[in-house]
Order: sequence, then C-alpha cells, then structure tokens
Amino acid sequence: MLDYVRDAITLGGVYLLFGLGLTLSWGVLNVLNLAHGNVLVAAALTGYLLTTGGAVLPIAVLLPVCMAVGAVLGLALETLVFRPIRARARSEDSAALAILIGSIAAGAVLHALATDITGGRVRVIDPRSFAIEIYPLFGTTVSNLQLLIVGLSLAIGVALALFVTRTRQGRALRALAYDRQTCGLLGISTDRLALTTMAIAGALAGAGGLLLALYIGSVEASMTDSLLLKAFAVIIIGGVGSVYGAIAGAFLIAAAEVATVVLLGSGARDAVVFAVILLLLLLRPQGLFARTAWQRA
Repeated sequence: MLDYVRDAITLGGVYLLFGLGLTLSWGVLNVLNLAHGNVLVAAALTGYLLTTGGAVLPIAVLLPVCMAVGAVLGLALETLVFRPIRARARSEDSAALAILIGSIAAGAVLHALATDITGGRVRVIDPRSFAIEIYPLFGTTVSNLQLLIVGLSLAIGVALALFVTRTRQGRALRALAYDRQTCGLLGISTDRLALTTMAIAGALAGAGGLLLALYIGSVEASMTDSLLLKAFAVIIIGGVGSVYGAIAGAFLIAAAEVATVVLLGSGARDAVVFAVILLLLLLRPQGLFARTAWQRA
C-alpha cells in the first residue's frame, strides 16, 4: 500500500510541474497553449542529448539547461506566434481562438522536429546519467529521484504562489489577468509581462520534461500525448489560475490514477480520470478550489 502512495505522490509531482505552466499562461494571458507538451518534450530531448554516449552531468547542470531551453521556447512562442496573432485580432475572444490554433500549429512543428531527432523511436536515457540511490522510508523505499521530483515540484509551486501574491511583478501579472487594456493605459508593459509569463511557463515545462525523462528512463516525441490532457484535468480540478488549486489537483489526479490501476487495472486508468473531468465540468466547471480570478492566485 505504501508503495502505491509513494508512486501517487511522485506522479503528482510530475503533473504539478507540467500543469503549473499551463495554468499560468491560461490564467494570466488567456492562452490555451497546446504546444506546452512539445516544449516539455524538447527539454527532455535536451537532457537525452546531453547524456548521450555515457556523459555524466550532475542534475545541478542538467536541470538549469533544460529549464533554459523551455524558457527560450516559451519566449519564442510568445514573440513569433501569440503576440502577432493578438495584435491582429479584432477581439479578445477571437484572439484566444486564433492563439489556440496557432499553438496547435507550433506544436506540430516542434513534434516534427522531435520525431526527426528521435527517428520516431523511443530513446533510452543512459542510466549512468543520474545515480539512483534508494532509501528506506516508513516501511517502503524511495529513490533520490522521487524525492527530487516531489520536493522540487512543491517548492516551485509554493514559490510561484508567493511570487504572484507577494511581489511587485506578481501583482502586475494579476492585474494583467484582470484587465489587459487597463494595464496598458496605466503604463504597464503588457508585452513584457506576457514574455515573463511564457518564460516561466516554459521553464516549468523544461523542469518537468527532464525529471519525467529521468523517471521513466526514456524519451519519445509523443511522450506527452496523455500528459497534456491530465494537465488540463489538474487545471479543471484546481480552477484556472489557482496555483494552490493546481497543487491539490495534481496530487488528486495522481492518486485517482494509481488507485484505479490498483483496483481496476491499467486499462481503466485514463477512462476514470477523464470521467472525473467530465463530472467536474458538469457540476463545478470553475474547479473545486477556484477563486474568482487569477488575481487572487
């Protein structure tokens, strides 16, 4: 039983790192970025390429590099895709739809590049790239990688919540989420804030990509197909723009998934998770932990 709890907590950490970036871009910029999963894959591939051939790089080097790759891709998406679409759109609603389509196109480009790099095959991470150590804990065992995933995801989640509620830049992001036009009239650089948001979202995807690749031991171009939908489940449960809600949602989804595998088998895992999503959309579409808007974090 404790093994299942450990696995659920670890899985929740992965979902949290991935879901936080989505809830940030969606809550602040009203950007439903379907290329977010491809950013994660790009970071995972970076980790794979850096460790190809038996190169052993410390996680303290790999993690910042992969986060930087994610941040750069986030900046590129905002600069080359989302901002031009936003500038030409006639309304916020039309901009949101056009950006959604643009993110799909950008994701397709990134997916094609990832497929070309991997040759369309699963690439195995060299086990020497991260020295796994096992520790006894409360009647079960836990690895240093699992501790890193959970600890880092929770630390980043809390840090992000404090950032958006306690810092000047965070207050500006909340103002942008509340009323973009008024922010512009007040002299706040909405373009700069959008870049900041997408860079943070990309960096979070980068961290998630590396840790997921190390955890499962492999990389492939389509590794986030189901993960993207589960990230949306995290947002739906927690409420769009709620950081603490995303934290709760990530671990609830992971717990439901592991419990389903134990009780019903792996074949029913995704079906149960998405049944929960459908039920929430019908009964409480704003999310279990949602506040009225991102500005309350």
